[in-house]
Amino acid sequence: MSGMPCQRHNLATFKRLITMRLVMRRALRLLPVMVLLVAVGCSSSGYHPDVSLQHRAAYGPAAPAVRDSFTVVSYNIQYGEDIDLALADLREVPGLADADVILLQEMDLAGVEQMAQALGRNYAYQAASVHPHHGHLFGNAVLSRWPIVGQQLVVLPHPHPVTGHHRIAVVADLDVAGLPVRAVSLHVATVILELDERLEQAVAALDSLADVPGPVIVGGDFNTLTDYGRNLTLRLFRKAGFRRAGRPTVPTVRKKLWLWPSQRLVLDHMFTRGLEIGSAGVASEATASDHYPLWARFGFPLRD
Repeated sequence: MSGMPCQRHNLATFKRLITMRLVMRRALRLLPVMVLLVAVGCSSSGYHPDVSLQHRAAYGPAAPAVRDSFTVVSYNIQYGEDIDLALADLREVPGLADADVILLQEMDLAGVEQMAQALGRNYAYQAASVHPHHGHLFGNAVLSRWPIVGQQLVVLPHPHPVTGHHRIAVVADLDVAGLPVRAVSLHVATVILELDERLEQAVAALDSLADVPGPVIVGGDFNTLTDYGRNLTLRLFRKAGFRRAGRPTVPTVRKKLWLWPSQRLVLDHMFTRGLEIGSAGVASEATASDHYPLWARFGFPLRD
């Protein structure tokens, strides 16, 4: 019995050490963000995504040609800058040229408007936050050759733990040659959030699609930094009836992690439910962003 107080003391010390380790892990994860906040004035945006603030315009052809398949591109354009380079990518890079549907992330409204007009596409856009990099409203968009007949916003759970910035999914209902197709541009948070919180963001997007009867396409930046996180994300989508469009064998970003330079960073993905999947790939020749765009060709489902 004389050893019991010592054992209790050791157990309490061990618990304190575990707590300190968890606090230190969180602090180290937040350190780059704190440095960034100091650089931009230590302020939060104070902006909350507003369902009522929908932006939509029609620059697409009045009567799009009927095709037996169509191309979808997902492109995270870093900070919504280098729009001219992004337009060049979308016009000239194999796999991207003349894409029918384009899912964009990290965009402001001016950039979306410029791209839609230049490419002759209709668009739906909504903002998620004010980004500290440039102070602009910053969000996702869907561009489409076909009419956009409906638009929704999904505000993802778990805002940024320091700034309060939100991530979103922008949903556009397309009339694709008479077939209703729902296209979703998704941007999941970075590793500033724990993996389970990022997975819950993907689940929130999936939950919003559970009762959609027609074909669905989901694409964007999932920030799947590790193989483990990527496999869990793929499993979530498989359970919801989605198939992955292509299996990237090359990274979807040009940067590398200095701690794990050999890690293959596949952060971007595209999924579908209800459409045939043809060829797909990563356009690593693109130059406008730190992300490479994804592309995939989809065939129409058989109709009665």
